[in-house]
Amino acid sequence: MKIWLRMIAFAVLTALAMVLVACGGGGNSGGSSGGGQSSGPVTLEIGSKGEELAYDKTELRVAAGQTVTLRFKNNSAVQQHNWILVKGGDAEAAAIVNAGLTAGPAANYLPADKSNVLAESPLANGNETVEVTFTAPAAGTYIYICTVPGHYPLMQGKLIVTN
Repeated sequence: MKIWLRMIAFAVLTALAMVLVACGGGGNSGGSSGGGQSSGPVTLEIGSKGEELAYDKTELRVAAGQTVTLRFKNNSAVQQHNWILVKGGDAEAAAIVNAGLTAGPAANYLPADKSNVLAESPLANGNETVEVTFTAPAAGTYIYICTVPGHYPLMQGKLIVTN
């Protein structure tokens, strides 16, 4: 009789485990590129490419109005980096970078006038991870950059926002 009870208990526990696995979270997290297919919150992960002046992803996708948490991992051992989402194109990005030079690291290499900054991570020291949460802007293509002096020409990518 004991064996029979154990078999029933095992069957019930197995069925319960299958139900829990089937109901597991379907949210976008981890290495998701945020396919832009959902309007729920999304977590995007991006990093720097070691000691190169480059992001490991040069294209990210989200849906307009989506709550986005961007987790940026600085994979450099010695350089600082940040992740800045620009409102506008190359001219606005260059203006942000140029004004950020005089603002310095205490201001995250950003100007006091942040009207063309849609989202900004803090500066990340070597091997540090930082996050920024923001609401995705209207559909379109936006550039993201690193504003640490000398990094912008090479360290940039595109955030594609879909409807």
